Amino acid sequence: MNIILLLITTCFAIIGLALIRHTYARTQAKQRTIDGIQGVNHFVELIKLTQQHRGMHSGYLNGNTDFKSKLTALEKTIQAEYEQLLNFEQKHRYPSQLSIQFTHKQWQRLLQKEDLQSSQSFQLHTSLINRQLEALWDLADEFALTTNRQQKVRLTSQQLVKTLPELAEAIGQIRALSIQVASKQDLSSDKKLQLIFTLSKISEHHSQLRQVLPTDSNQGLQAFVADIKNSVEHDTLSQRDPDNLFQEASQIINQLFAFINNRLHQLKENLH
Repeated sequence: MNIILLLITTCFAIIGLALIRHTYARTQAKQRTIDGIQGVNHFVELIKLTQQHRGMHSGYLNGNTDFKSKLTALEKTIQAEYEQLLNFEQKHRYPSQLSIQFTHKQWQRLLQKEDLQSSQSFQLHTSLINRQLEALWDLADEFALTTNRQQKVRLTSQQLVKTLPELAEAIGQIRALSIQVASKQDLSSDKKLQLIFTLSKISEHHSQLRQVLPTDSNQGLQAFVADIKNSVEHDTLSQRDPDNLFQEASQIINQLFAFINNRLHQLKENLH
């Protein structure tokens, strides 16, 4: 009888320990996902700032000296954002092979390059941003956002770290190309093709997000695309004011990033 009682007690103890371990593991996994959102926030801000730098640098290299002081201040802000991310990686024992340090070195090399043409600057910035976008996806994957067991968390995360940032990046490319054209006061045939191709990419990305974005963001984006397309088709983009183009595009991009940050905050609250 005592042996049977002992066996029953042992079985219950084993089951109880298994449940405790399971609960603890789920709690730890949930907390790691919540922690990952902080990293995504820093990364999203870094991408936004790098896109701004690309646009200003394009204008500066095409003769718009008003961007010079703004570039210096922006570079300091970008450096601070890299440091935030590197500290985040250290705190959360992020895998070294996925570290932002490689993208950081690419950014530092870009700043050290002299005598760049605006087209070269555009290509180098765009290559860097594409790498940042890939690294953002890796981070979201590592912290179980894009691979979460909960379908809603997984699908929302995929929108916030891939579809929406890719839309913002396409608009950022339009901003940089438009500023190049307006600052140089010349719309070459290759720039025209680049603009038309990128505008079509924006429309493609936007079609997947119409039901997600707020009405004012949808309307603002549609109006911006139509305006740039009209200027390209009628060869009037070169006559536009570069500062106004920068501000108009930035307004749309900032709305998208504000939406991403707001949704990330909501996601974090829901996980809590």
